[in-house]
Amino acid sequence: MASISCVELLTAELPFRFSFGHALADRCTSTNIYVKLVLDDGTIGFGESVPRSYVTGETAENAIAVLRDYYVPSLLGLELSSLDSVIDILAIVHTSSASERHGAVDGAALCALELALLDAAGKLFHRSAGAWLGPVRTSLIQYSAVIPFMRSRQLAVIALLIRLAGMRYVKVKVGNDLDDDLRALRLLRRVIGPYTDLRVDANCAWSAREALTAITAMRRYGISAVEQPVPANDLEGLRQITAETPEMIIVDESLRTAEDAVILAEEHACDAFNIRVSKCGGLVNSMRIAQVADQAGLACIVGAQVGESGILSAAGRHLAMRIGPPAYVEGSAGRLLLREDLTVENVLPGWQGRGRPFSGDGLGVRIKESTLRKYGRVHAVLQASPTKVEQMR
Repeated sequence: MASISCVELLTAELPFRFSFGHALADRCTSTNIYVKLVLDDGTIGFGESVPRSYVTGETAENAIAVLRDYYVPSLLGLELSSLDSVIDILAIVHTSSASERHGAVDGAALCALELALLDAAGKLFHRSAGAWLGPVRTSLIQYSAVIPFMRSRQLAVIALLIRLAGMRYVKVKVGNDLDDDLRALRLLRRVIGPYTDLRVDANCAWSAREALTAITAMRRYGISAVEQPVPANDLEGLRQITAETPEMIIVDESLRTAEDAVILAEEHACDAFNIRVSKCGGLVNSMRIAQVADQAGLACIVGAQVGESGILSAAGRHLAMRIGPPAYVEGSAGRLLLREDLTVENVLPGWQGRGRPFSGDGLGVRIKESTLRKYGRVHAVLQASPTKVEQMR
């Protein structure tokens, strides 16, 4: 048994090895938020999220402010006395989210705090952070290679490396120019061969009519799925495209909450959900969304944020192994994309994109705090007052 004694809120700008571009953004760094949660017995948990203003409306600055002013104060001094008490504490967070924030979507803020809590609680009770999600349903997952916008010469090299690595699933960003997209797909299919699963992600780039035209043209290259073909709020466009195309239609930017999931399922506006732990508010909310998908007969993709460190990658793997098997899994780019990852463990998948469970308590990864401090900035340190701790007991 231990209580939450201190929470530290940080941001860090992590540099990339190369630029990563898609229809909504092009970046060579990522500004992420971090929560360091300390229990009074010295146990430490870390959480991470990657705010994206064009998805949840959050920036790193306002996510930190929301954590400092709303969520963290309600947790300081609370006791982790049992496995069930962790769920009770998470319920307090989500209740305050609904009541005090008036429906605001604080996915990134909630995610970073929840992961820090589950990491600390897992270490305290010697359990995996995934224990609060349910049993492991698959012990092996296969990650997709995700390809940003790039020139043909670079694309050819990347495609060859993907083939040499035995990757069976490839996602490529499209939506900038249809002719360029078709050239990229033609090159990819030629290099990776006819049997590799190839899907596209338009990141809201098209209208419904443009999407139908593009999908028809891309079909000759054997695409299996199309992700977020139209803007996030174009429910009618999603419904039309889903009804008129045989390819799997995946929603991403349209899906942030369990409430979004219910509406999308009821409106038959997609065939699959891309569940990203950061945008969806953490592991527990992500599992709720997966349960909506299961009840509606929809597929799940476990997605990732461009620029996430091994902390968020570990969380995504815990989720993927408990909703399994998902249709696709993305992320764990770690040291491939980041100049320096924040975890001691190398989260990169192996041959054919294979990923196995992380052993160890909590999230199962150890944090290189010196690297976090190198790129990071502390915004707030909040501590439980002795009076509050005594009252809680």
